[in-house]
Amino acid sequence: MSFSKWQERLRKRSPLRYFLKPKEDSRSSFGKRVDVLVGSFLIWLASFLVLSSLTNRPAASLALSLPLLVIEVLVLQRYRSLRERRFRLEQRLYHAGQKFLGEISKMDPQREFCPYLRDLLAKLPGFEEVRLKGEKDQKGGQGNQGIDLEGVYQGSRVAVRCVLQEGDKKVLPDDIRDFARALQQSEYRHGLFITTGEFDTGVFSVLKESARKGVQIKPVNKYRLMDLARRAGTGVFQEDGFAGGAKALTATGRRTAVLTALRDTAFGSRKRAKSYFLYGLLLFAGYLVLKSSTALSLIYLFFAVLNFGFSAYSLLFGSQLEEIDPLEGLGQKK
Repeated sequence: MSFSKWQERLRKRSPLRYFLKPKEDSRSSFGKRVDVLVGSFLIWLASFLVLSSLTNRPAASLALSLPLLVIEVLVLQRYRSLRERRFRLEQRLYHAGQKFLGEISKMDPQREFCPYLRDLLAKLPGFEEVRLKGEKDQKGGQGNQGIDLEGVYQGSRVAVRCVLQEGDKKVLPDDIRDFARALQQSEYRHGLFITTGEFDTGVFSVLKESARKGVQIKPVNKYRLMDLARRAGTGVFQEDGFAGGAKALTATGRRTAVLTALRDTAFGSRKRAKSYFLYGLLLFAGYLVLKSSTALSLIYLFFAVLNFGFSAYSLLFGSQLEEIDPLEGLGQKK
């Protein structure tokens, strides 16, 4: 794979994972349980051997590693449950995304598509005063590179270009350059280029060039557009579970929400993984200092290993929680 192809996949990875057709897990339910048990045993055996070699105390190492075995089983079971839940969600999102693309592909570019995006953006947090560009000064429309929508996002004036792409056509670098010129002529510093297709790899160097000139353009391809529709809860994404929305919670629901919030606070970010890893290193350093003089060193070692485990779990679980906002960075520079 070429470097440019790798860069393109990296840019699309987060939105793609929600709307690409998920791969089926061919393992049986029994096979999945066996994998969890075998994986837990191998991890425990490795931790026991490491502890035993560090302490030269097999009995103490066994006592310290047994709680880790229980934690490993619980973590792996939780991970398997999350994977299955995420697979079901991805299936629903994939079918909803395909239906969404099918519906908008039948729209008229100006009479239907642009008003649809106007209403979609107006439902997103941070957007205000979203309107169609006035007919008397409109340079947009399918086939040229003007401005179709205007609005305010997080306090900054934003112009939007709406392109209803046909087939496998891609937005080319010249399309972005023309849009950047339209933004400069209209004295906009922030632009949003929305397409139902994809962007050519050369587009991203043009975006950087435009940013150096003081014009920030945020590209939104079909996958990011689907994610915006999901966040706004429009069309096929109005179904419960796709869009955000607060509902009245029962007492059990409140307890679940509190536990979920605590879990997300403790393990919901990859930054937490770094903190746990650093704490683990400090505790392990304490163990190395004290191991020849006191049994307290075993406690240091236990909590060092525990923090390393928390670090690994945060990396794993944090990747499930974190999403990339399709509009991240738009309108922050004034």
